[in-house]
Amino acid sequence: MDWLYIVYRECVALLSQGGFVLWGILLIGAWMYTIILSTWLALRPVEEAIRGSRRELTDLKSSEYIQREYTIFELDQLAWIGRRLPVIGVMVGICTLGGLLGTVSGMLVTFTKMASSSYGDPMEKIAAGISEAMITTQAGLLFALPAAFAYAMLVVRVRRVHSLLEQHLSVDLKNLSMKGIGNA
Repeated sequence: MDWLYIVYRECVALLSQGGFVLWGILLIGAWMYTIILSTWLALRPVEEAIRGSRRELTDLKSSEYIQREYTIFELDQLAWIGRRLPVIGVMVGICTLGGLLGTVSGMLVTFTKMASSSYGDPMEKIAAGISEAMITTQAGLLFALPAAFAYAMLVVRVRRVHSLLEQHLSVDLKNLSMKGIGNA
């Protein structure tokens, strides 16, 4: 149980050394990963709905009707995902830039402490600012790098779902033309 207290104490020390920028990175990162995970999980039922949407030849009415049905489905099920992707991309950039902001902030703390007084150990003055700079840089990169990879995988998956939807539309339109209805 002592190890749990040690981990807690280290986390508190790390959060206090990282400054206000670290808190911002943590909040944005948590929000970003929540959006990534919820979007990833929401794509599965959409894929299943597309795969289960095979129409019988008797259900095929006209090409305009079929295209309208697919467009409505796409707007209902996939449009919100398309709106989330740019937000995720921006959040990845914010985490990276937040790390850079923390670096600059830590360096400012370092130089301010070095210039403010001649008392005390100079290494102690430098260490506090460098610590803030490195902690926030590391946190920003630790959040941004896996998120960038997850974002790329999510974009590929969304494209695959769009492609699947287009394939189903194409098959239904082909079946309609084989049935002889055409644009009637």
